[in-house]
Amino acid sequence: MTGVGLAWLAGAVVAQVVGIAALRVSAGFRRPGMALLTLAGIGGSVTLMAQALVNGVSLAVGYGIWTGSGIALATLGGAVFSGDRLGGRQLVGVGLIVLGVVVVHAGS
Repeated sequence: MTGVGLAWLAGAVVAQVVGIAALRVSAGFRRPGMALLTLAGIGGSVTLMAQALVNGVSLAVGYGIWTGSGIALATLGGAVFSGDRLGGRQLVGVGLIVLGVVVVHAGS
């Protein structure tokens, strides 16, 4: 995986998390600004992921990191910024996702 590909992938993860956070705040797309940010974040994430693939990131590794990181960051962001409650099992699950992302990246 090239440094350029990894940078595109990191941008894809950030855009995905921004889009998902905006979705939460959009109140079911009733807040137009947040609805637009949701669409821009998700669309931008897919576009950035496409660039990561073009720049040497394999689909298997890239998709695993993209989705796993997005899930973990969205879950933790919901807990920190939206007051979502996470139990012990849920925290273990997030930890396993993070561990999986690290293992997938280390193997690439």
